[in-house]
Amino acid sequence: MTEPSSLEPSIALAAYAEPLASNRRVLVFGNALGSLPLQLLERGARSVHVCDPDALRVSEAAARNRSTQISFSSLADSDLSLREGAFELALIDDLGAHGPLQLIRTAKRVLAARGAAIIACPNPEAAFPLLRMAPGRGAAAASLDYYALYDAVAAEFEYVRMLGQTPFVGYAIADFSASGEPEPALDTSFVPGGAEEPDFFIALASNQELRLDEFAVIQLPTRRLLGSINAPAIVAPEPPPAPAVPSETPAQTKARDAELARLNQWIKELESRASTADERADHSETELEAERAKLEAEQAKLEAERAKLEAERQASAALKAQHEKELGAARAELGALRTQATNLRADASNKANELARITGELAERDRRLAEQTAKLEQGNAAEIDEFERKLAERGSEVRRLEQDLRTAERTGRELVHELERRTGEQTKHASLELERALAEREADLQAAAWTIESLSLRLELAGKPSAPEGSALETALSVEEAR
Repeated sequence: MTEPSSLEPSIALAAYAEPLASNRRVLVFGNALGSLPLQLLERGARSVHVCDPDALRVSEAAARNRSTQISFSSLADSDLSLREGAFELALIDDLGAHGPLQLIRTAKRVLAARGAAIIACPNPEAAFPLLRMAPGRGAAAASLDYYALYDAVAAEFEYVRMLGQTPFVGYAIADFSASGEPEPALDTSFVPGGAEEPDFFIALASNQELRLDEFAVIQLPTRRLLGSINAPAIVAPEPPPAPAVPSETPAQTKARDAELARLNQWIKELESRASTADERADHSETELEAERAKLEAEQAKLEAERAKLEAERQASAALKAQHEKELGAARAELGALRTQATNLRADASNKANELARITGELAERDRRLAEQTAKLEQGNAAEIDEFERKLAERGSEVRRLEQDLRTAERTGRELVHELERRTGEQTKHASLELERALAEREADLQAAAWTIESLSLRLELAGKPSAPEGSALETALSVEEAR
């Protein structure tokens, strides 16, 4: 397929859509013989499929085609319905040349979820377009104005940005000795209002928000541009002359002038309403931009919250895993404790059985001890009575001995008093012998008294003395009798 020598208005769309077309599959609704497919390939498109409603143009373009990256089909082909989501960019260079609503729906259906559409429509009020459209607009072709184009596209796509393709004619004055990339300066003071009337209205549509350059100047080659401007236009045949009408009467002329005045007034009112509508549209666009900025901020906030929730979810998952690990360890420890408790219960049961056995043995021993104690009490009652009788006799003997002791003391004192009057060694020796005998006698008596007191105390504490204690008492009394 060779490149046409004339330029077309859609060439600007190829340059503007380059970021969206690079390394992507592009679908073009338009003239199959136009230059737009080749321009898109040069801008980096992976493949371009052209869909033209004119089957003759499709056949001619397919016959001329030499590129494997470009394909053609008729808009009415049924195989297009089988390719939903197959393209990432849809480009319509003249929406008015086709059925607008159906074409927009078709473009939406064949686009992928993250795809975009660039839809251009000639401005019906553009009086002096820079370039003429390529031949092929049918007699039924119609152009949509700014608002009709926006409404038609917004009915199918969630995000729509409206653009204008405006002619730009002028000179560029450049410094040949500038160092680095020059900073461009734009002067529009020669153009009334600062801009030309747009030749095309363009809608950038997608289901996800995206942005391209807000202002782009696309330079065209002068020779090809002038060649396109000076190319002969396709002239339609002149209509047949209108039939002659009779001359108007003054009344008819006055009525026609009144009607023209009314129509001019109505046109001025419509222009005023259009100006007000433009101001409202500008205000609405400003508010829309503010709302979009607000939504972007809220979206960023939601993304931050989502990231925070994701981090909390991961931390919760890690904490849950740690808790499950600790719970497993606790369950294992609980199982070991339960096993230990079972063992302890069995041990306690054995100990309880052993305690019951020992308690029975102790009860049996207590019973036997009680029987033996009863026997001992019955057998020792007579001996205790005898011991008490002997103790009473010994008490009498002790009292007699105490009386003898007092008598001996009195006699001793008398003897000492007598001895003090005597002189000589013999008297002193006799006195010493007597004192020694008295001291020994007194010591024996004191020892006997202590023995009796000790035996009495033991009898009081024991209540009923055993056989060995009674034998000790008899032994002490026998010793005292011997003395």
